[in-house]
Amino acid sequence: MLKHLPILLLSTSVFAMAASANEIEEAATELCEKVKACSMAHIAEADLTPEVRQMMEPMLQNMCETMRAGVREVPLDHALYQPSVDCMRSMAGLSCEDFENEQRLQTPACENYKRLADEAAADQ
Repeated sequence: MLKHLPILLLSTSVFAMAASANEIEEAATELCEKVKACSMAHIAEADLTPEVRQMMEPMLQNMCETMRAGVREVPLDHALYQPSVDCMRSMAGLSCEDFENEQRLQTPACENYKRLADEAAADQ
């Protein structure tokens, strides 16, 4: 479920420069909160001890802060800025069940982002 987030973060972080809290950080927060809620729901359903569940919550919270920090540096005028925002927002709109199906994670906005990122990488 979470394996696509590092790819998105790595791709946007490669182009890091400087930007303040903005639309991309908000989109990353929305997506992370969705992933966190789905993960917590999945953890609640799993046969885990209370101790393991308590360990998971700070890890998920740390994941969100790491994600926000990664996108915070993306410059507003970067060509992949808006496509990455659109991709994260489209993923934030998915259901928890969608996150468990890799094909549903491929939203049109994320497919567009991937295509543009691949083109940008090929041009370098």
